[in-house]
Amino acid sequence: MTSDIFDNIDLTPENVPMQTGKASGWLGTYHWVSLPVNDSNRDIDTVKPATEWCQEHFGASGSRWFEKKGQFYFKNEKDQSMFMLRWS
Repeated sequence: MTSDIFDNIDLTPENVPMQTGKASGWLGTYHWVSLPVNDSNRDIDTVKPATEWCQEHFGASGSRWFEKKGQFYFKNEKDQSMFMLRWS
């Protein structure tokens, strides 16, 4: 058996697609987004830069936006759209 049978196989990990949804809480309805991740770019590579970007554009985490377990929650749907355009 030769090793050339694996030459044409792409071993790059596939991203899990960005997912979105709505969640209701005591502050009302939030629009959430989960970042596209794969085995090689988990939290430290994706969540930290995205959190810094949100702080720069939307202010401190609080009622307008917040992050929990890699999901970003936005009070305003337009903020969610801006985030998705930047991080998709």
